[in-house]
Amino acid sequence: MKFARLKSKELTNIRECYYLLKIYYSERELSQEDLCDIFCQSKGTVAKTLRKLEDKGYIERIINKDNRQKYILTLTKEGEEVIPALKREADYWHNSVGFTEVSEETMDVIRTVARKSYNLVND
Repeated sequence: MKFARLKSKELTNIRECYYLLKIYYSERELSQEDLCDIFCQSKGTVAKTLRKLEDKGYIERIINKDNRQKYILTLTKEGEEVIPALKREADYWHNSVGFTEVSEETMDVIRTVARKSYNLVND
């Protein structure tokens, strides 16, 4: 994937791109723990990537008013501005590898296998 370069801030890691897209397209508020579950990644990996996104000005962490120990992830104005470029690149990649030809049922199986593989490695 070509990484978007906007306002001289570079997205240097595919995780950064997918985290931003997931936060943008989510129908509910997401926390760091949600991203761990969604992407089958460790808390450390997610925290490190979110810290980079926060330092670059693409996201903010807002304290959850229902649980003050939890933070809700939101895009900043700069974060929202990179979404169209990220979406174009993600769509290009998905088309190139053939994901657009795969049924939703097959994608569910792929996600399940990935999640089980992750759990086996990390147990």
